Amino acid sequence: MAKKVNPLICICAAAALIYIFFAALPLSKELHFTTQWTVDCTKDSPEETTPSEEDLIPFKLGQTAGYFTKEGTVKSVFTFPYKAAVSAYDRAVYGTNDDSIEIISNLGKSKGFIKQSGFPFFQENRKYLMLPGGQSFSALSDTGEVLWTFENYVPVTAFSSSDGGTIAGYADGSVYIFDNNGTVSQNYMPSGSDYQVILGAALSKDGSLSACVCGQEKQRFILAKKEKGHSPVIYNEYLEKQTNRQVLIKFSMDESRCYFAHKDALGIVNIRQRKSKHIPVKGTILSIQETAGTKNVFILSHDKERYYVSVLENQDIYSGNFSFTADSAFITVKDDSLFVGKNSTISRIDISKK
Repeated sequence: MAKKVNPLICICAAAALIYIFFAALPLSKELHFTTQWTVDCTKDSPEETTPSEEDLIPFKLGQTAGYFTKEGTVKSVFTFPYKAAVSAYDRAVYGTNDDSIEIISNLGKSKGFIKQSGFPFFQENRKYLMLPGGQSFSALSDTGEVLWTFENYVPVTAFSSSDGGTIAGYADGSVYIFDNNGTVSQNYMPSGSDYQVILGAALSKDGSLSACVCGQEKQRFILAKKEKGHSPVIYNEYLEKQTNRQVLIKFSMDESRCYFAHKDALGIVNIRQRKSKHIPVKGTILSIQETAGTKNVFILSHDKERYYVSVLENQDIYSGNFSFTADSAFITVKDDSLFVGKNSTISRIDISKK
């Protein structure tokens, strides 16, 4: 007569086999942050070798700005009493009533002068002058000459550019997109809110897609495509919480995602799937940076006396955050390294998966 087997023994044996099987599988890799160096950015590093302009990374902390390299060499440090425009290749210091503003390269050489009043806006290798009154702006050459000017009767409330053109949003809720010759290539008004205003705008690298956060009372995010004879809006979403601040919008490098700041969160739109997700972020979002190779995304936000750096893996998977106390801060990336500026120091943090 066969002996009966205790069911509990069978269950335990099965559980043991399952545990052994899954324990043998490799654990998922996690992000690791390693600080490579920290430097004082208030003075130039001792002369060793002269870096090329492509090696220099811009920074601005409080009333100090300049450039540094991935290896930790600080160059062309300067202070400014009022405002400064700083890009990867050029800088300009200006006041409220200057009628001549000098453009200086990241290597410290004069490139020319902006010979009229206004507020310079530099983005990568593109230069603009926001004209007094706030309704008009000019595109500038590399040496400061006016290439073209667009005049309007309402204030500019959002402005950005890319290799594909320039985008401007206005207080009346209108959006204008310009090609690189200054011709209006698209103009639309998202509407859909009780009070029309454009709080943030961005243009994709090729200029085919635009995005904006617009309106008060039924605030929403809009993604539009450049099309003739059709409604340009290809995705829109009403936001649960609204803000009256200007907000940051940025397309990912591969243009598969669009990131946008809104109240207490970062919105991420998957452009191909026309779907969004929202990741809670504490404070006001100041910067969104994406590494080229690993596609990690870093978000700098500010709340009271603390700064927060939130981390996304693979463009949209939240991995956590770290924070610190500072009077001023910035983040930027080069290759797969993250650089964090805090008060008077800059640190390089390398990211790896282990």
